[in-house]
Amino acid sequence: MLKTRQRIGSVVAIAAMAAGAVLFTATPASALGNNRTVERSCGKNYVSSGHNGSTTTGHSWAQTKRQSGTCAGRLSAALERNDGYWSQRTYGDRNEAYATARFNSRAMHGLHWGCDDCNVTRS
Repeated sequence: MLKTRQRIGSVVAIAAMAAGAVLFTATPASALGNNRTVERSCGKNYVSSGHNGSTTTGHSWAQTKRQSGTCAGRLSAALERNDGYWSQRTYGDRNEAYATARFNSRAMHGLHWGCDDCNVTRS
């Protein structure tokens, strides 16, 4: 009887870990709201994005903020829909850029540039 309980407990624990792994891997690393610090060759930026409102109404936003570094260029941000369309790129100053867009649904990604020549980072 004791061995049966131990086996059942082990099976339940393994099932719980497997379910947790599925939930953890189901969220894409670059999905809207994947806010984080990004290190670039000329410094660090904090990239963030989100959506205000319901799935079909409201607006999505993306923000790029300078944290440190020597880059004198301007920051910029935009948004990407799930069909690959990019909103107009919004240019800020060397400290911050903020973009908003209204689509028929939530944006898929925030798009962030540390300066005009930097590669885009998705959040």
